Order: sequence, then C-alpha cells, then structure tokens
Amino acid sequence: MTEAEGLRQQLAKQGVPTAELDKAIEGLRQLVNPQFLQDTRAATDLRAKTVQGFKDFEFGLRRALGGGDSTRVVLERSGDVPPAFKQQVEEYFRSIGKGKKP
Repeated sequence: MTEAEGLRQQLAKQGVPTAELDKAIEGLRQLVNPQFLQDTRAATDLRAKTVQGFKDFEFGLRRALGGGDSTRVVLERSGDVPPAFKQQVEEYFRSIGKGKKP
C-alpha cells in the first residue's frame, strides 16, 4: 500500500493522471478491511478488480511514457515477494496468462 501511494505521489508531481491508480489503491484499502472480507464473494470480486486495475494502469502508463512495445505488460520483477502478498502476486500472473476474453 505504501509503495503504491508513493508511486501515486511521484506520478502526480510529474502531471501523470492517476485516476486508475487511485481506484486500484482504494481497492487495496478495502481488501484489508476485515468487515469487507467477511463476504468472500465480494472480496474475491474486489481482489480481481483491484488486480485488473493495476494491470490497466501499468499498461496505460507504459503507453503514455512511450515504454517501447506498448502492448507488452511487464511480467517479471526482481526481488522476492513478501509472504503476505504471494497469493495476490500469483493470481496477478495467472490472470495475465489467461488474457482477456473477447
């Protein structure tokens, strides 16, 4: 959460629109709310929407910044994933592998 908010602040200072990132960060906030997590179906839906929100933001940012191939989404990151986030990261990569259905 802290890293996402820090990224948001840096991008806002540079004049980069952050509306999609703001939505994804709000999803993260809700995912740590124990009351919200009691409804497993809603929590699963929110988790999927949050992951998709980060992917959409990443894709849009890469396009806006001219990061080479505008259709490529970064699939790897160096460093270990904290154990608390391992499941979400695995879900993120599985969702990338599936692609969007027409």
